Amino acid sequence: MEKESKSEEKYLQVKMFGEFSIRLGNRILTDDVSRIKKVWMLIEYLLINRKSAVSQDKLIETLWDDEGSDNPVGALKNLVYRARSVLKALDDSQGTELIQYVTSTYTWSNALPVKIDAEEFEELGRQAAEISDENKKVEKYREAINLYRGVFLPKSAYAEWVMFKSTHYATLYNDFVLHAAEILHQQCRYEEMVTLCEQAIQYDQFDERIHRYLMEGYAGAGQNNRALAHYNYITNLFYKEFGVSLSEETKRQHRMLVEEFHNLEMDLSIIRDELKETYIQNKGAYFCDDYEVFKNIYRVQARMIIRTGLSIHLGLITLVDHDGNVPEKEILQTTMERLTQCVLSGLRRGDVVWRYSPSQIVTMLPMTTYENSKQVINRLVLDFRKANKRNDIELRTMICLVEPVDES
Repeated sequence: MEKESKSEEKYLQVKMFGEFSIRLGNRILTDDVSRIKKVWMLIEYLLINRKSAVSQDKLIETLWDDEGSDNPVGALKNLVYRARSVLKALDDSQGTELIQYVTSTYTWSNALPVKIDAEEFEELGRQAAEISDENKKVEKYREAINLYRGVFLPKSAYAEWVMFKSTHYATLYNDFVLHAAEILHQQCRYEEMVTLCEQAIQYDQFDERIHRYLMEGYAGAGQNNRALAHYNYITNLFYKEFGVSLSEETKRQHRMLVEEFHNLEMDLSIIRDELKETYIQNKGAYFCDDYEVFKNIYRVQARMIIRTGLSIHLGLITLVDHDGNVPEKEILQTTMERLTQCVLSGLRRGDVVWRYSPSQIVTMLPMTTYENSKQVINRLVLDFRKANKRNDIELRTMICLVEPVDES
């Protein structure tokens, strides 16, 4: 047993997903220790490129980019010295030898074997693709997926070479999840699909394909309401972040799920309970986060005008900077949340509010005259100005009448 433990200690175990650390037996180095970032990046870069020597010029270009230096070669030598000093903490006998210099190049020593989670991750995915047995294929994909603990080298994410690698591994991760989810779906292993996809969206919220598999998993596991709730969640998420609606494929899946869930429901009270709001976030207007739903509400209201004789007005509120442009994203997100809350709390419960774009809100005001609608919108603008302390933001408004449906 002692021989086995000693042999286990004689390789470097490197983590690059979600954090950076190097372990040798019971000793571990992490980039949480307060040292210059370039020391860690030098170590990271030599490790990931350890199968070939790296020229001085390439290292200087990678580490300093456009910063410039009066003595770049000297600065690099000093950085290597500091990196070697850091590595001594792993093994006093090997620390100074892990980074070697040979004729104007630096290389990572092969004195100790190295295992890097990112490389194992990619290799396991490659092995999974070559397996024909689907059960074994899923297990191999799971091995790879479980190695992915977050973005590649997060503390060095600003470096160009890290950004390229990070995108590469994130794409592979989603691909592995999708391959595994498809097999689980075919085998009706819905609970495993749910676990897999719930884990995956922690790392990437914006891959609709994974969300579709998650909804299928919920539905297959009998969690129908959860599937529909998740659709509403991602609809709101995509509108909030990008100002876009979901793809037609996702909408089509949603319609199919709705049809399937209600196909055999004969108890009207159950349908009524599913339709009603179980939790009302505010006492004001109804916030509609789905374009198709808002469009249908509009069309129903337009049909009712002929019968009731009551007018309905649309209001448009646009948030801009002093130049009339959409504000920067950092400002836009928090300011729009504040505007939305002001609008929702300032309108009646029968009014409808929709986020038309990242910087625009549309209100539907039933049973109002033009003058009343204008007063309502002006009041909302005043409420927002009281709540918003920034003086670099303006609101522009517009009102129009909803036209009745022509029955001729």
